[in-house]
Amino acid sequence: MNPTKRVAVVGAGISGLVAIKSLKEEGFYPVCFEKTSRLGGLWHYHEDDTKGVPSVMWCTSLNNSKEPGALSDFPAKAESPNYMRHFQVLEMLQDYAFKFDLLKHINYNKEVVKIIRTADYNMTGKWRVSVKDVDTEDISEDIYDGVLICAGHLSIENIPSFPFGTGSSALDAAVEISHVAKQVYLSIRTPAWVTTRQGPYGYPIDWTIFNYDHLLIQKILPTSWVSKIVEELYLNPRFSHSLYNIHPQRGVNDRDPTLNDGLPSRIMNGSLILKKNIEYFTKDGVVFEDEGGKITQVDTVVLGTGYRWEFPFLQPEDFIAEGNKIHLYKCVFPPHLLHPTLGIIGFIVPLGPGVPCIEMQCRWASRVFSGKCKLPSQSLMIKDVDKQYRENMKRFGELDTTYLHVDFIPYLDDLASKIGVKPNLLKLFFTDFWLFVACTFKVFVPYRYRLVGPHKWNGAKNAILSAGQRMRAPLQGKKALQMDTSMNSTKIYALLGFLVFAWYIKKKKIFSYENYLAIKRLYIIFKYVAINIVKHRKMF
Repeated sequence: MNPTKRVAVVGAGISGLVAIKSLKEEGFYPVCFEKTSRLGGLWHYHEDDTKGVPSVMWCTSLNNSKEPGALSDFPAKAESPNYMRHFQVLEMLQDYAFKFDLLKHINYNKEVVKIIRTADYNMTGKWRVSVKDVDTEDISEDIYDGVLICAGHLSIENIPSFPFGTGSSALDAAVEISHVAKQVYLSIRTPAWVTTRQGPYGYPIDWTIFNYDHLLIQKILPTSWVSKIVEELYLNPRFSHSLYNIHPQRGVNDRDPTLNDGLPSRIMNGSLILKKNIEYFTKDGVVFEDEGGKITQVDTVVLGTGYRWEFPFLQPEDFIAEGNKIHLYKCVFPPHLLHPTLGIIGFIVPLGPGVPCIEMQCRWASRVFSGKCKLPSQSLMIKDVDKQYRENMKRFGELDTTYLHVDFIPYLDDLASKIGVKPNLLKLFFTDFWLFVACTFKVFVPYRYRLVGPHKWNGAKNAILSAGQRMRAPLQGKKALQMDTSMNSTKIYALLGFLVFAWYIKKKKIFSYENYLAIKRLYIIFKYVAINIVKHRKMF
């Protein structure tokens, strides 16, 4: 393709950096506009209050561990903690930008103020982008062959009529404040599933739940059964949601889980008290629901209500949103546009790590821009959007982000298949058995999408097989590099036995509460066996 084709990238956060790299791989010249003076997006911590420039809190760390949430050809340093803090994430992004020569493509203190179709758009698919210099306020315009919006969906603060919140950041704030305040009240309108970063035997929790054997179980068993298994196996043993009176109505597979490691202990010692939604404010306090008008005195109210998206630079006809229905094919492409030259990156809420999904979106969008990947017809894309919306409404209910929810591994596999980078597990079974085992039964890591296809990475196999070493490295140092990383066959047989039994139940259509209990008991037994193999035989 013509190497002079240019694509505008809006934002230099994680999405923007990965977009630059992916576009370069396809032969484009990316031009990135970042309205602040630094890269990293919200991971660049700052205390100044600037509209449209969000920041993580000082206490923020990743909600997913470094291996399942890695970039596919850039593993985090072995010595990095499994759940990196914000400044460590920023350092990783800076290293990523330096390694792949991305910095020269970033224009700082440049705010995109308008993106419109060119006069000859119907023929060329090009876009006119207007950019304001933040320092001088001068406006400049230029024409680009494509545009990737990498501003995310967390840009404008969400201030409701009454404050409430049980997201990860809300719980982080409540727990942090409870260490220094006399009393903290956490107002909850909608209960949430709360889990911790630490899983069984101290392993990162996502090492337990993000793998293909779990995915197979989800496909075989009813969703309600899978939710019950996860709740009883991973969530309630540490934090009984019924006991603490925050049991959600929807199952764990139908609602975003909230991560916090300190909430139970702060509730138990009384420094943090759970309350229902705020009914109204008084001069020096608040009245919570179901408390008979009792006034609870408070000095400060913290809104843990998150952020919302805003794209003021896009025209309404180019980006259509009807309430919580966002018209984006696979959460990337507006299906009604004549040319697929406008993509939205990071506009997604995966039930799992976000970074691998963002990277896959960038790789796919870049291939679509280059013409090497084709989109379906407009009618088929619109049908897909409608189908996803209906399914998500049924599953997640009425949320601002209803349409944006996707299942982590299935979404990645879907886009990877379109690009041609999804590995053939059956082929691996015969050609590289231990790599097959690692890709099927061990923790899911995104390096698998660099084994084959466009822009494959020679280090992908080693990155997959050594993921366990990097997970243990910050805990055990050099000892981690000396441990056996082979896969014990006991877990394979245990899981295969369970899957065969579950398949039989499904085939015979004998779904009953008694069989659910049997399945749950078997699952717990199989997982107990597997966990003990992990502990005593160091199979990871």
